[in-house]
Amino acid sequence: MFQNQMKQLRNKYQGQDEKLWERSLTFLQKHLNSSHPRPQPAILLLTAAQDSEEALKCLSEQIADAYSSFQSVCAIWIDETAKAAQGSDVKLEVDQELNNGFTNGQNASVVHHLESLPAGSTLIFHKYCDHENAAFKDVALVLTILLEEKTLGTSLGLKEIEEKVKDFLKVKFTSSSTPSSYNYMDPDKLNGLWSHISHLVLPVQPENALKRGICL
Repeated sequence: MFQNQMKQLRNKYQGQDEKLWERSLTFLQKHLNSSHPRPQPAILLLTAAQDSEEALKCLSEQIADAYSSFQSVCAIWIDETAKAAQGSDVKLEVDQELNNGFTNGQNASVVHHLESLPAGSTLIFHKYCDHENAAFKDVALVLTILLEEKTLGTSLGLKEIEEKVKDFLKVKFTSSSTPSSYNYMDPDKLNGLWSHISHLVLPVQPENALKRGICL
């Protein structure tokens, strides 16, 4: 079922690089096929420039739903732009949404706009993404990060994309003029977080067929 869903997505979203489909399919399929209990969760980080915001949203949600398709359940969808202004309560709210969803049988989650969270609240992802110490291992988490540049060059390699995203988060989370602020993260803590969320970092390109608010 997962393979069929991914094949349908691949046919619909023809603006994407083949690496997106090949890497995400192999990565998530390997996790689905691994023995129970699985050793760790599957963490997929999708990123895009401003011209691909709609494609990023749609693809992340639909890939997570494809992962969940064999259980006939929908993924948990969390949009951080709506929570970003809430301060320290965000950490608790995200924790509750993920914990409740996974406890009640959902096995995939999309967390949109990780870059919009207050830096301190992102530390909750240690609980869910910390490899063999994660609270839930039979699950997939799809995280999205929207970069500030207008476009993302198609010639960039995956390692360059990964470095670009890491540098972007470093500027976002560690350059505060008030290190005690909830919007500031110690660089060592960011490195720890990055090691947990950067299992596989893939770029999303624009889709001309997309209409705002309506996925393919």
